[in-house]
Amino acid sequence: MRRQHFLFPGLPRPVHYDVVACRVCGFAYASDIPDQSALNQFYQGVEHHLHAELPAGLERIHADFFRFVQDNAPLKRDDRILDIGSGMGHFLRQFQIAGFESLLGMEPSPAASELARRTYGLDIRSGTLDGFATEERFRLVSLCGVLEHIADLTGGMAKISTLLEEGGYLFLAVPDVMSFGAAPPAEPFLEFALEHINFFSETSLDNLLRGAGFEKVEVISQHNDFYDNHYLLALYRKAGEASVAIEPDRASADSLRRYVAFSQERLAPVEAQARRLVASGEPLVIWGAGGLTSRLLCDTRLGEANIRAIVDRNKALQGKPLLGVAISAPESVREHPDATVFIASTTYAEEIRRTLVDAYGWTGRIICLAEQDTDRQ
Repeated sequence: MRRQHFLFPGLPRPVHYDVVACRVCGFAYASDIPDQSALNQFYQGVEHHLHAELPAGLERIHADFFRFVQDNAPLKRDDRILDIGSGMGHFLRQFQIAGFESLLGMEPSPAASELARRTYGLDIRSGTLDGFATEERFRLVSLCGVLEHIADLTGGMAKISTLLEEGGYLFLAVPDVMSFGAAPPAEPFLEFALEHINFFSETSLDNLLRGAGFEKVEVISQHNDFYDNHYLLALYRKAGEASVAIEPDRASADSLRRYVAFSQERLAPVEAQARRLVASGEPLVIWGAGGLTSRLLCDTRLGEANIRAIVDRNKALQGKPLLGVAISAPESVREHPDATVFIASTTYAEEIRRTLVDAYGWTGRIICLAEQDTDRQ
C-alpha cells in the first residue's frame, strides 16, 4: 500500500518499510522493518517528547485512559499495577493521585525513567519488555501507545501473560487504524512513523488477544484532540485458554488506502513549498529533526534547499549530522537572522512559533505546515 522512506540524524542513507496487510486475516503492519533489538536501541537512544510539565492535552488523554480503566476493571488500592513503556510516568501518576499503592513502570528510555522518578517519585525501571524480569504478578498490566511498536507480537503477548495474575486485566491504548482513512490528516503520513509498525483495528486486536488467551471486557474508539486521531481503548482479562478462531479484518486495508490518498493530497502543497524554497535559494533553518522531517526529506525536495541550520530541543539529537548539517539547539536560530524558519511539526507548531517570537525575538519569515507561510515584519 505504501513504501515509507525516512532519513534520520546520524544515518548515512534513508531507511524504509512497506505498509502491507495479511492476505489471510487482514491485519495491517509494516514489513521489512529492523529487528526488535534495533528498535529497542532506537527507543533508548532518542528521547521522544520528554515533558516534565505535562501539556494539558496529554494530561486529558491520560485522565481519559485512567477513567476507562476505573469504569471497567474492579481494582483495589493495594492491587499491583505494571505500566509497560511508561515514559515519564504520566499514566501511572493518575493511579498515584487516586491512592493506588503498588505501582511499577518499565521504560526503555533511561532519561524518561529518571524524569519519572525525579518528578513523581515513581518506581520506573529502565529496560525493554523482552528483557524485563520480576517475580511479581500484577492485577493490571497497561501499555499506552506501546503495542503498535512491538515487532514480536506473539512473544510480547506471551511475556505479558506471564506477568499477570490469573484473572488479571490488560489495558491497551493503540491508534485506531479505522480512523486513519476517515478524514484528511493535519500531517501527511503522521501514522507511518518508523516506530509505528502495527496498525490495529478492533477486529485485528481482538484476534491477537484471543489467540494469546485473553477475553474482551470492553473496547471503545475515542478521539484525542492533542494528536487529532482516534485511539482504541481496550480492556481484556487473562482467561488462560487461547482461541485459534480468526475473524478476517476486511476493512483495515481500505482505511489505509484512503489514508495514503489523503496524505498524498496533504503533501502536495508542502512539496510545492519545498520547490519554491529550492528555486529561491533563500537561507533556511529547519526547526525539528524528528519524524516529520525524516519523511519530508524523502518525500519532497526540502533537502535540496539552502539549509543553513537544523535545530531541535531534543538534546539526544543535538550534534548528530543530518544532510551534512550538525543539529543544534534552538537558540542557534539567532545566528541566522536573514533566514526563513520552517517549523517541521504540527502538534507543537504554535508552541514553537511562540518561542521564536517571544523568547528569541524572531521577526523574520516563518513557514508552518498548517498554514504554509507566515511573514512577520
